Amino acid sequence: MKMKGFTLVEMVITLLVGSILVLGIAGFVELGARGYSDTIERQRLQTQAKFVLEKMSREIRHAVPNMFSDDLILAGAQSCISFYPIETSGFYAVSGADLQFVVGSENSTLASLQNKSLVINPTQANPNNNVFALNAVKSVSDTYLLENVASSLVGESVSNRHYIYDPSGEVSYCIVGQRIQRIEDRSRVTPISDTGVAGDLTYQPASVQRSGVVHMQLSFTNERDDETTYFQQDVQVLNVP
Repeated sequence: MKMKGFTLVEMVITLLVGSILVLGIAGFVELGARGYSDTIERQRLQTQAKFVLEKMSREIRHAVPNMFSDDLILAGAQSCISFYPIETSGFYAVSGADLQFVVGSENSTLASLQNKSLVINPTQANPNNNVFALNAVKSVSDTYLLENVASSLVGESVSNRHYIYDPSGEVSYCIVGQRIQRIEDRSRVTPISDTGVAGDLTYQPASVQRSGVVHMQLSFTNERDDETTYFQQDVQVLNVP
């Protein structure tokens, strides 16, 4: 009877070929997994960048015109932009020595206007003129009244527009420690990005030809593989004098 089987050489060759095939397949699997992981991380970075840019742009567009500053307000900050969000706005009229005004928000009351400030035709980050505290404001029919302040008006608004804001509600965005930080009233700090952020936040004041512009030039770096994505965006600050 003739015996059939494998020789030792054949078994060794089979093991070697099988090992090579397993290693090759494992390499393909690892390559695919790494590509998927890189895609997810790249998408996460892009989503974060879009969130940061959109959040900053929306707040900037709804800020009091011209009351912007790019001073560095935090120690170690690489770049900053500061502004005051508009609480409400409306129109005013001079009535003798008094200033009468209406607001666009139907929910505004005397109580809601307390500790707020009204500004007319602002031209700088912290204007010295045309800013009136509303603690002594009075309600007259459907309008509000500030008594004996009209004489201090300098450079009135051509469209009789006013803005009301919270003087203790300044908002700032700063790049600190490779993060973008949102700061309220220069004290309450909230990070809105991961690490790996660099760039500049600058403000160009309004001119005769255009409104003010906030220029955002940011880079977001994936620290795992050092891949960097660059973003540039200009946000126009609507200026209705």
